[in-house]
Amino acid sequence: MKGKIVVVFLLATLTGVSCRKDGKVNPVSVPQGEKGWIVSTVAGSGLPFFANGPASTAEFRTPLDVAVTADGIIYVADALNHRIRKIQGGQVYTFAGTGIQDTTGGIGAAAGFALPSYLVLDANGNLFSLDVQDPRVRKISPAGFVSVAAGNGLNGFADGRADMAQFGNECLGIAADEQGNIYVVDWRNRRIRKISITGEVTTIAGNGTSGFVNGFGDTAEFSNPAGLVIDKQGNLFVGDQNCIRKITPDRMVSTFCGNISVAGYKDGPADVALFSSINDMVMDEQENIYASDENRIRKITPQGLVSTFAGSTAGYKDGDAASARFNGPVGLAADKQGNIYVADDHNNRIRKISFQ
Repeated sequence: MKGKIVVVFLLATLTGVSCRKDGKVNPVSVPQGEKGWIVSTVAGSGLPFFANGPASTAEFRTPLDVAVTADGIIYVADALNHRIRKIQGGQVYTFAGTGIQDTTGGIGAAAGFALPSYLVLDANGNLFSLDVQDPRVRKISPAGFVSVAAGNGLNGFADGRADMAQFGNECLGIAADEQGNIYVVDWRNRRIRKISITGEVTTIAGNGTSGFVNGFGDTAEFSNPAGLVIDKQGNLFVGDQNCIRKITPDRMVSTFCGNISVAGYKDGPADVALFSSINDMVMDEQENIYASDENRIRKITPQGLVSTFAGSTAGYKDGDAASARFNGPVGLAADKQGNIYVADDHNNRIRKISFQ
C-alpha cells in the first residue's frame, strides 16, 4: 500500500470497509508459523457490539491495540466502542470511556475517547493512549484517572512544552523507555516524537517530508511510519510500510530489515525479507520484534532474521501457529513469559500466541 496505507487501513477498519495494498504484493515464498506455538482466543465472541462480562461472550467493536501488565491484566483499545477495556480473571470490564465519541477528561467511565488506537504501559503502570481523531497523548493512571500527557488538542506540529506541543491527528505508534520517556509515531507529520519525563516534546527523527531517506535526525525521511518499539540500549525500531527502520540513541536512522520498494511475504535475512504492510510491533524480553503484517505475525530476531511466527490467510481459526488465521490484526503486546497478544481487529477478538 502506498502513501496512507496504515491510516487507510485503520479508517477502513473503523468503517467496516476492507482494504488492500494498492501496490503489487509479491508472494515470493509461503511462510510457515513456528512449531510449538499455539493461537487461542482470550476474549471476544466475534460479534461487533459492546458487552462486558465473561471473556467468551464479551463483545468488542474494532479492537486496535492491547497492552499487558506484569500481573497479566490486559488493556484493549476498543475503538468503535470509544472505550478502554480491561480483561482480568476471565472477565471483561470497562476501564475508561463513556462509550460516547468525545475527548473529555475525568475518571474511568466518566472520561471520553473518540477512537482510541495505540497503547503502551510505563514502568509505573500508567497507560498511555493515542486516538485516531484526537491529536493528544492521553494518560490513564492505574486508578483510572484520565489526563493529557502531551498535546494542546490542535492538529498540527510544534515541539516544546507538553501542554503546548502539537501532534497530527493520526499518531500510529507509541513506546515507553525504562526511564519513563514516551515516544510517538506522528504519522501525519512523518516524524518520531519524544515526550520527556520533564514534560518537553522534541523531534527525534524525520522532517515532515514523506519519503525514504536514511541519515541523521531531521535529515531522515519516513514514508508511512506505524508501530514503534524500543530496546534496552535505547534503539528505536519503526515500522515504515514494507520495512523496519532503526533509530539509534544518537538519532541515526537506518534500514533494519525489509525493502521499501517491494511488498510481499518472504522470510530470511534482513536484506532479503519482504513485508506487506506493518501496522504495529512489540518486543519480547529477548529483544525479538514481532510485527503485525496484514494477516500474519512476523518475527524478527536482534540479528535481523525474519520468519513468520503465526497466521496465514485471512479468517478466524485457533490452533497451531502455522494454520491459525487472523483477520486484520493491528496491535500487539508481550508479557514476561513470552506470550504474544494480538488485537484481531476484524474478528473483534483478543488472541494469544503461547508456547505449548
